[in-house]
Amino acid sequence: MSRIPQPKKSDFTGCRVLILAGQYEGREGVCTGKSAGGKRWAISPDGSDEILQLVFEKEFGLLVDLSANPEDN
Repeated sequence: MSRIPQPKKSDFTGCRVLILAGQYEGREGVCTGKSAGGKRWAISPDGSDEILQLVFEKEFGLLVDLSANPEDN
């Protein structure tokens, strides 16, 4: 069985995410890159012009589209 390749923790830029905490909890967004401090990620919630500084796995998670080609995830 082949595994679906997962992005490295150092490369979430452009990935679709689910926000798990705060004002936008439960909404989707896009990771725009690492924050200046290097411990958080810049997340832009869908339908907003805000940029949130969130911690991976605690405050946001990656979305995987199971209906798509696994190589595109």
